[in-house]
Amino acid sequence: MPEVSVIVPIYNVEDYLDRCIESILGQTFTDYELILVDDGSLDNCGKICDQWKKKDKRIHVIHKENGGLSSARNAGLDICRGKYINFVDSDDWLPSDSLQYLYDLRKKCHADFSIASNLRVHKKAGLIQEQYSEKELTQREFLTKFFKIGTQENVQYTWAKLYKRELFDHVRFPEGLIDEDVPVTFLIALQSNKIAYSTKVVYFYFFNSKGITDEKFNDRKFDLITVWDIVCNEAHRSGDEWIISGALLNRKRADFGILMDLAISNISWKNKVKYLPKMKENINALRKNAIELCKMKIPLSRKIFIVCFSKCCILCLFLLHCSSKAVYKIKKSGIESPE
Repeated sequence: MPEVSVIVPIYNVEDYLDRCIESILGQTFTDYELILVDDGSLDNCGKICDQWKKKDKRIHVIHKENGGLSSARNAGLDICRGKYINFVDSDDWLPSDSLQYLYDLRKKCHADFSIASNLRVHKKAGLIQEQYSEKELTQREFLTKFFKIGTQENVQYTWAKLYKRELFDHVRFPEGLIDEDVPVTFLIALQSNKIAYSTKVVYFYFFNSKGITDEKFNDRKFDLITVWDIVCNEAHRSGDEWIISGALLNRKRADFGILMDLAISNISWKNKVKYLPKMKENINALRKNAIELCKMKIPLSRKIFIVCFSKCCILCLFLLHCSSKAVYKIKKSGIESPE
């Protein structure tokens, strides 16, 4: 039985898949199985997975019909045998000591799971990190970060963590949704009494700037509301008033988040206006909750946008639309803004 199961969901990433797999096979920690889940890729990912499987007996390959990221991760969870579980997205990669560090960190603290930092990068690069900090977090301390109470640090992602396998005995990723990490991380936290936390970078998150600027707003963006509704329901089941209040506050922030997504998305003004009737509930909720949200420890710029959206949503939407269009034109012309 391997100590660790590394699960990699894969879909149409043939240009990056080798880099991801090589980084996992190059780990200093070697007692693991690597589960590659080909989620119905239309490119050469399936063939690449099979080629790697022939090279290393630790690799298991699942070929399945396309079902989305959650479905692929769940397929990996259904067959994994490790005592601990780690997730890696197929266009990202790991420093060579990533698994060993997360494994030792969890063991040192006798934690339910360990979490370390990630670095957003545009291309593969080395990293020299001489200083970092470690600490043990209680469940409430971790959820304070999860709810972004007094911090903008993001710990809601599933990767850059090493979990006890039993935490997933009754937890699976909600299928058919994006932002699926949010409810899963919350459910895992509800089962955890001690979390090992570090600022050491153990994960390289590939930031494809072209993909971001060309991203279109679509109906799937409303999944942000759905996942926070799931979190709120689970929070109420916990019976803990502090957890319930944190979940509800973040659900209120989601109304603002989806409006911002629409404002800065790369779609026409005509198409943005078409979404406004569907967002009537979100706009009304933001107006109702604006004062409460502005009391949070969030950047001043965000508070200004919250007030603007709550007072005159269409004007704010239009101004952000115009400014984002200008940014897209600058990037397409190849002109970089000064650091």
